[in-house]
Amino acid sequence: MFARLALALALCAAPLAALAQSFVSTTLGDLRGAAQDGAEAFLGIPYAAPPVGANRWREPQPADPWQGVRDASRYGPACQQGVPAPWGPYTEEFLAAGPMSEDCLTLNVWKPRGGARKLPVLVFIHGGGFGGGSGTMPLYAGARLAAQGAVVITLNYRVGVFGFLAHPALTAESPLGSSGNYGLLDQIAALQWIKANATRFGGDPANVTVSGESAGAASVADLLISPLAQDLFAKAIAFSGASMAIDVPPLATNEKVGTDLAAKLGAASLADLRAAPPEKLIEATRYVPGSGPPRLLFVPNVDGKVVPFDPARASGPVVSPVPLVTGYNGAEMIDPSVRTPAQLEAALRARYGAFADRLLALYPHATDTEAASSNALIARDRYMAGLILWSQDRTRSARQPVFAYLYDHAYPPAKGGEGWGAFHSSQLPYVFGTIGMGPRTFTAVDAAVSRQWQRRILAFLRSGKPGPGWSAVTRTGTAVMGLGDKEVIRPAVSSPARIEAFKAYAESGGNLGLM
Repeated sequence: MFARLALALALCAAPLAALAQSFVSTTLGDLRGAAQDGAEAFLGIPYAAPPVGANRWREPQPADPWQGVRDASRYGPACQQGVPAPWGPYTEEFLAAGPMSEDCLTLNVWKPRGGARKLPVLVFIHGGGFGGGSGTMPLYAGARLAAQGAVVITLNYRVGVFGFLAHPALTAESPLGSSGNYGLLDQIAALQWIKANATRFGGDPANVTVSGESAGAASVADLLISPLAQDLFAKAIAFSGASMAIDVPPLATNEKVGTDLAAKLGAASLADLRAAPPEKLIEATRYVPGSGPPRLLFVPNVDGKVVPFDPARASGPVVSPVPLVTGYNGAEMIDPSVRTPAQLEAALRARYGAFADRLLALYPHATDTEAASSNALIARDRYMAGLILWSQDRTRSARQPVFAYLYDHAYPPAKGGEGWGAFHSSQLPYVFGTIGMGPRTFTAVDAAVSRQWQRRILAFLRSGKPGPGWSAVTRTGTAVMGLGDKEVIRPAVSSPARIEAFKAYAESGGNLGLM
């Protein structure tokens, strides 16, 4: 009662200019948002208690309610991580920026103006290799998508050593008997908050679509099989992609990483680890060039509780076999240094071993031009073969509707820089309608591609089907929807012989993911 009275008094006392602001009452307290690009934005909303001090490396704890009206016109800090630097195609708009803090478990909500109800809800989980990224990046601002009739939500979750450190002592103290999946548990806590509060923003808690890109897509794949996420969403989208095959080790493997880190830091107890300054933890876990091949150490693990099995490499019960849109961009994770026949042969033998001979027989590489072209095509065929085989398996084993795509629109190059094509994550500004950021020139074609993406996404949010002409993958089908420059059905892989080759490679234990 007192909270409602405070909100009424705030509205009565507000000057006329402030009446353009928006107010929403949540289960934890009242919020004052702000108008943004045709929508209403509520930013920096806590969905769990700060994971600091004794709460570092614990399951997310309930957030405390607040008194009065909380200002929700600004983002909260990004979760603690190393500061990324621009590289390759990734200019500053693609990178998380400060401020950063361990006190970061917030989410951001955009709703259309007015009092519409029962709107579909889209939740987006950012990427960053489980070691970086943020839901606060302006690139992911949901206002322009929300203005078309949806509630759009982005969220922060713990990343890197703060989100995915496992250790035997942490496992022993956990009510779940697990450790190292804190970032996924944060996402589940956010989905629980959304289910409890969606109606207050005009959303339908029975029509929530969980989505993510890169590590966010891998998170979606984990949430689909997690018993703890059951009944928290009705649809899913995995941009780049549900089959990306980020390694999900067993808990014991990640616990060994944790004990090695504790020894490196001289931490004799969990209290010592929890007392370590965040900067020291980041420095101790930073990859040092020349120290061996880079690999992701702090990632989700198969603990039997949060993650029952590796969803990209193993079959098991899919707790939430909801309709899924998933696919890849046309130029994901391609090594641009491979430019000659000799370099291509060396790269293929390094990755595929003896199987390289079969691929070399299928892809022309007699000239530098052929070698560079085949290098890109082999990479794309590999992850698209992985996608279609994974989708066929889900269709057979879980009867899960999977709508697969291949996106090919080249992102404009940075001024003075080279073009990188449809590179990893380049579709996201089109999805959110935030094209125009960074040192690039966008045209009417880019605006049309953004409208295409949003039309397809909104159709899926509303109906569970991404619009006309796009059917779910069948048990034996190898076609996908082409998005971007040509919105047509197309083969997932460049030839039947090549998809058979990659199928054989997968059956021999090979990895068809991005990495």
